[in-house]
Amino acid sequence: MRDAAASTMRAQPAPVPAPPPGWVALRVHLFDTPSAELLRALHAPWPRWMRRLYELESRAHVEEEIDVSAGQVTASAAVSAVSNLLHHRLQVAAFVVGVLEEAGWELELLGDDLVASVRMTPHAARARLEDLGVAGPLCLVSDLDDSGWPRLWYGGNE
Repeated sequence: MRDAAASTMRAQPAPVPAPPPGWVALRVHLFDTPSAELLRALHAPWPRWMRRLYELESRAHVEEEIDVSAGQVTASAAVSAVSNLLHHRLQVAAFVVGVLEEAGWELELLGDDLVASVRMTPHAARARLEDLGVAGPLCLVSDLDDSGWPRLWYGGNE
């Protein structure tokens, strides 16, 4: 899952501003610039699902302009892939954000992302995310740490 998320989101997002002492924060990635979203869809390497989508479109429409093995797709196929990607990403983000809101996390829009924060330690926050059933889905819409789990920023001890 980490490869699929990483290849359809920004490579090096800016750090989340440090939360207050005793608080932890995470970023929910909503959008990138339209050109960045489209460039990732136009040029290989693609995540497996996008490659399969292009292969199916190539077979269904017998389009000579689409050659997945050569890393060639049409603009219309790339726009269609971005449409599918955004639809799925926003459905996952809506689910995650709804659960976090119900659990008392504060949400703030920061550029094209939402930053969710709550007063607790990173260890307690990770356990809470797992208990809420959103740790896994968050891997699709948030920054990931070295272990492949949602990255948490901590404001330090109070």
